[in-house]
Amino acid sequence: MRILRLPVMTYNLPHKLIYYFVLFLVFVYNNISALIYFNLFILTNANLELEAKMDPFKYINSLSLFGTAAGYKPGLARIKRLLHYLDNPHQNLKIIHLAGTNGKGSTAAILERIYREAGYKTALYSSPHYFHFNERIKINGRACSTYELAEIVKEVEAAAEKLKSENYAEPSFFEVVTAIAFKYFKQHEPDIVILETGLGGRLDATNVIKKPLLSIITNISLEHRQFLGNTAAEIAAEKAGIIKQNSKVLTSAEQREAIKVIRDKAAAKNSKFMDLKKEYQLIKANGNLHNNYFILKKQGKKEVKYKLSLLGQHQAVNAALALRSVEELAAEFPLKEKDIRAALTDIYWPGRMEKICEKPLILLDGAHNPAAFNELAKNIKNSSGEFKNLHLVFSILKDKDLNAILGELNAFKSRIKFYLAENNSFRTISLNNLVETVKARGYEYQSFSGVAEASSKALANAEAEDLIIAAGSFNTVFEAGIEFMSKMIRGGENE
Repeated sequence: MRILRLPVMTYNLPHKLIYYFVLFLVFVYNNISALIYFNLFILTNANLELEAKMDPFKYINSLSLFGTAAGYKPGLARIKRLLHYLDNPHQNLKIIHLAGTNGKGSTAAILERIYREAGYKTALYSSPHYFHFNERIKINGRACSTYELAEIVKEVEAAAEKLKSENYAEPSFFEVVTAIAFKYFKQHEPDIVILETGLGGRLDATNVIKKPLLSIITNISLEHRQFLGNTAAEIAAEKAGIIKQNSKVLTSAEQREAIKVIRDKAAAKNSKFMDLKKEYQLIKANGNLHNNYFILKKQGKKEVKYKLSLLGQHQAVNAALALRSVEELAAEFPLKEKDIRAALTDIYWPGRMEKICEKPLILLDGAHNPAAFNELAKNIKNSSGEFKNLHLVFSILKDKDLNAILGELNAFKSRIKFYLAENNSFRTISLNNLVETVKARGYEYQSFSGVAEASSKALANAEAEDLIIAAGSFNTVFEAGIEFMSKMIRGGENE
């Protein structure tokens, strides 16, 4: 069951031990992150018990995952036919469609929380999952139940068998999960759906939708070049494939050539084009590693300051995208300012600059490519006076540009120590490759047999004034987070 179970299930740690450790943190130290982990721990175990009876994941787990030879199957023919056999549940949903290299998940989470706070029934489709598979598919912020998932999987599997009888290739993991999400959303009849692409846009399974309320393209960076292209313009063209006829598109892309591609695509589709940098005269982050605020200003208007629960300077742009989006759709989905402000202070998006302890300050960040590490480095630099030494629990996937990622951290070479290990993904980088490259760049490091051991050592070495960050992939930060939470973290808010 490789995609269902929490990474903790592969640790060889007794289940009850983790249960009592996390429960201890919740009630003795009043740690809010621990409370969330505890609730999701209970949810997961409830789902595991249901799985034993229903096993909706047997079929899902049999499908090819991204990163395997058969895991990426571009094209919309299979997903369209699959949805046809499911009575086209994607039709007539009101959708905000998001694509982009980084930031689309956070922007989607902000949008969903704003609309939910305003009283709308929301649906959210995002990836990858962090705690549990079910959280990819949510209604009103709640992950789909295993019971409902089991019923839908039966239908989708039967539809996939019909596909194969017509000589179509077996649908990929992402195509099947997208079909499940559409079916689930149709059954629950949400007011609005926030739909995140998986990879690219033009040929992504989510791009079967006819006309979204709005298309959002976050930023563009050079990732997945073997699938999307070798330049910002080529990658932007793939992302811009989500723009539909007579619709609207909003982007926060930075590169001139990427913006031109998106603008030209919008013009060709007779769609309204909005460049976030021109929509706001000022988008300014004003926070640190403990709290976050951002300021927006439109031409001829006063500056407006917002508090945001998500940490990181980069979240100012994601929040601005969300706010400009809800403004654009206000005629159909009116909102009150008080609801927007309340939502912005109450967004939980795990593994994205997630603070789980104050002393030492511990952050979990799913930065996984050079662009994301560039943002992480900016956040560290902006708050460099807030900590003494930096301990980085680090492991990435083998298809990422390790040298470019390490280059983003050069400014901290005198203060940073790496704790290196392979993570539990089948796509993990080898420890030898990791060690050789980090050593060649002149960084201080230690290597370990696993992320849990690396995290434990980082915590043991850190002083109260130090900063610990786990980063490199979502597998890495989840494994590290569980290990940190299983220790008796003392000090600051946790005392």
